[in-house]
Amino acid sequence: MSETNATEPRVRSVVALHLDVDPSRLQPEARLGEDLCVDSLAAIDMAMVLEDEFDIALPEEVLGCVRTYGDVVSLVAERVERRMQEA
Repeated sequence: MSETNATEPRVRSVVALHLDVDPSRLQPEARLGEDLCVDSLAAIDMAMVLEDEFDIALPEEVLGCVRTYGDVVSLVAERVERRMQEA
């Protein structure tokens, strides 16, 4: 199982709870701003929650490239995998 597949259910749970959205709306192509109504403050808050949940760092310059829910999942999975390799 790839790290993305293993990580996605936890990301979905955290993001759905934090953004107060139905988990079924969290499709890979769902755009954060346009489809999920995530403004810049909500995005920063969501990133902080994900950092705490997964014990990872999500630098602001990396977050600037995140546009969709799928991007969020991929970024978190990549950071989790990197952390595990460094451990």
